[in-house]
Amino acid sequence: MGGIGRTTRLSLPGLAAYGLPLVSFVVGVVLWQLLVALFRIPAYLFPSPSAIIQGFFAGRIDWVQQTSITLNEAVTGALIGIVVGFAIAVVITLSATLRQILMPYIVALQVLPKVAIAPIIYILLGFSNTSRVLLIVILTFFPIVINVSTGLTDVDRNLIYLLQSLRASRATIFFKVRLPNSLPYFFDGLKIAVSGALVGAIVAEFVSSNSGLGFLILNSQYTFNTVAAFGAFAILTVLGLLLYAAVIVLARQLMPWYRSG
Repeated sequence: MGGIGRTTRLSLPGLAAYGLPLVSFVVGVVLWQLLVALFRIPAYLFPSPSAIIQGFFAGRIDWVQQTSITLNEAVTGALIGIVVGFAIAVVITLSATLRQILMPYIVALQVLPKVAIAPIIYILLGFSNTSRVLLIVILTFFPIVINVSTGLTDVDRNLIYLLQSLRASRATIFFKVRLPNSLPYFFDGLKIAVSGALVGAIVAEFVSSNSGLGFLILNSQYTFNTVAAFGAFAILTVLGLLLYAAVIVLARQLMPWYRSG
């Protein structure tokens, strides 16, 4: 009996973590459908979930191709932004002088509105996929820089003093203490970065593109095809959740010793 009780108590957190959000989502979709039907809201103003699903199978839009274009831009820009952000974080951590020089430019680049930056990028590099990827890189590298640099510096000083007393080199201290300590911070920043990558892809397609989910959303405003816009919103939501979940799974595989609250 005691074993059964313990098993029941251990299974409840899993139910609360996955069952309740799923039930809440289903209830929200059902209420959405009922309210649209009850108030007879036209599809061009606010489509119902059933109308959005029908739009996926209507055959007027190649959803797979448009999604792959946006996803490819987002993933490519995110990967480059992660590498660049990690490299900058290491540099500004190892050199206080470079930190003082680079940080004002990094922060200034982050606070500038990305919609304002996009036209400048397109003027300099042209209306190409490279320009769109660069805009995504700008959106993704900042959280990596801040989080990784924090993880590399916010370490247990006793471990540093212990290795220094054993005459360990700076490289040994970096790889044995600083780098492992930065991994939780890195994955926290990565969660923000993958979300920012999708935002950057949509903004880039708003400014200059004739394909992708961002182009569909922008084009639907002119054609009053609200169903297509909501379909793109739904796909972007799913992509964002999948990328976020992928980061969590990767973190658990690489850091089995760490569990975030």
